[in-house]
Amino acid sequence: MSNLAQRGLEKTFLLAYRTAYRVYQPMRNVIGAAILCVFIAMTAAVVHVYPLSNWDMFAYTASVLEAEVPDTAERHRQSYALVKDNVSEGEYLTLTRDRAYRIRQAEDPEAFATMLGFYRLKILYVETAKLLSAHMDPVKALRMVSLVSAVAVGGILLVWMARTGTLAYGPFVVALLIGSAFGDAAQLLSPDLYATVFLLLAALFYLERLDLPAALSLVAAFLVRPDHLAFIGVFFVFAAIYGPGRWNMTACFAVCFAIYLWLTRGSDHPGWWIHMWFTHVEYVPTLKDFDPPFSIVAYVQMLVRSTVRSLMSQTWLALLFAQVLFYARCIEPAKLEERSRVLLYAVFASICAKYLVFPHFETRFYLPYLLIIGMILLVSWHRQQSGSVRTAS
Repeated sequence: MSNLAQRGLEKTFLLAYRTAYRVYQPMRNVIGAAILCVFIAMTAAVVHVYPLSNWDMFAYTASVLEAEVPDTAERHRQSYALVKDNVSEGEYLTLTRDRAYRIRQAEDPEAFATMLGFYRLKILYVETAKLLSAHMDPVKALRMVSLVSAVAVGGILLVWMARTGTLAYGPFVVALLIGSAFGDAAQLLSPDLYATVFLLLAALFYLERLDLPAALSLVAAFLVRPDHLAFIGVFFVFAAIYGPGRWNMTACFAVCFAIYLWLTRGSDHPGWWIHMWFTHVEYVPTLKDFDPPFSIVAYVQMLVRSTVRSLMSQTWLALLFAQVLFYARCIEPAKLEERSRVLLYAVFASICAKYLVFPHFETRFYLPYLLIIGMILLVSWHRQQSGSVRTAS
């Protein structure tokens, strides 16, 4: 038998729970939306006050300056000077002196110039920073892109939830953002979050049957990060099979593929295998005359190494596995709306395809896809639960 203290404690907990529930229930949508807004505002504040620094800052800054400063040595000097003005002394020392590759890039403008083919390919990201650099220096402009993108992602998710009657699930969406490395992507100077904005827009437009805006958003996401062509290609195949948005997605893929061929021929991009080798095997000091032969053994090693690093230090594989389990246990596929089914299958298949083509191990590269899957599952589960309740009553 429980004693007096135990009974009193349990009654107190039960009273507090019932009171909180009575307050929460009629205001659950407002509370859910407020939690998401507070999280986005907090993230934006952290991005502004404590941005992270990475070596890519030099290369993206140089890409922004390229048209204005054609001289290789002068562009190198200005890029490093601008970054130095925007980071602490310790960060700058780490970015320029902590390994042989970074030392060589800091000291050799010609070697540094060979790396820019990896970066100038993100044409819309670079052009947006150029536009903003008319009012601030390029490093601040690139950071502004990340800051505004973080707020935009929150705004799109808020609209998505409002349109589907799921504002009450704000805490779950915040958890999804945390598990998808949203904060890390926002703090870094990279195009990942900017591309996420357009991919989320494309998903929302497609589900709302706005196929042309969806296709235009996909083109924009591709121009920010051309590696999203893999998703656009897979999405086009699923849309062609199932029907909804078939012709718009076909045209979108054709346009993006044509632009990709033009970009890779005109931007001095070193090519897929050299990029793979550089990312997963060795940071060579210069790409001039660098042309390692393709090796199936090396490719398999890259896959294994990336998988191990994903499991040991990242969250995307665990989150994707949890989403697959949730789909298997909680979603009735036959009750999924057709467009939700097409988009869900396309996103999952594209993650697998992208990993086989270029096995990134960091969660930030999968951020938009994990968010889209999570939102589709959340909305579908909510609708199926609501339907079950109406049927039972």
